Amino acid sequence: MKNSLNDEKKSDKSEIVQINSPMTLLMYQSAIDIVVDRLKAINIELTNKSGHHVIRGITSRIKSPESITKKLIRKGKKIDYETAVESLNDIAGVRAVSYFFDDIYQISKAVKKQKDFTLIKEKDYVQKPKKSGYKSIHLIVKVPVVLDSQTTYVKVEIQIRTFAMDYWAELDSQMCYKKSADDIEMVRQESKRYAEAITALDNKMLEFRKKIELLEKNKVLCETDKVKK
Repeated sequence: MKNSLNDEKKSDKSEIVQINSPMTLLMYQSAIDIVVDRLKAINIELTNKSGHHVIRGITSRIKSPESITKKLIRKGKKIDYETAVESLNDIAGVRAVSYFFDDIYQISKAVKKQKDFTLIKEKDYVQKPKKSGYKSIHLIVKVPVVLDSQTTYVKVEIQIRTFAMDYWAELDSQMCYKKSADDIEMVRQESKRYAEAITALDNKMLEFRKKIELLEKNKVLCETDKVKK
């Protein structure tokens, strides 16, 4: 029995090494670079149109071999490279964080307009938050990566959320990490209440921005009228 378990662990380890091979990492990093560059271009375009900064920051990551293996086990999937690539959508991940609530939909719309991106799946956790209170838009897209004259379409998960949503998600992850079963439910309930408070803050800041924009618009109109007179 012990030998069987040891053999299984060795097999898992060898598959982890395969998932973490230089060419695989290069493929996923190239896909991430394409998405990040496109988001930067989208940010410039939307910022020029709206008159306010849209994307506060863009981060990215490639899921670690250990995390990939754990997720495959959790899903009851075979632990190998082919299964990971086929069944997991978030091996490559990019997150765009906006300042305001309405901007996340503008960013999402712009991403979906990219002609060389193929939308695989979309989940709107803003309109339908997770039970924990988590809010974000998740887009799974396939992007074309050219390596050694061959084009491979690589899946990338794009998360789009506000600065306030991101703040809550990061803290929620930290606070729920490694809590005992007795404590976890209390932490989740409290965290959900704060998620609701964050949503209220997002809405208030959006209203505040719109008030300022209206004041600026009226000021311009008044100055234009003075010039005409």
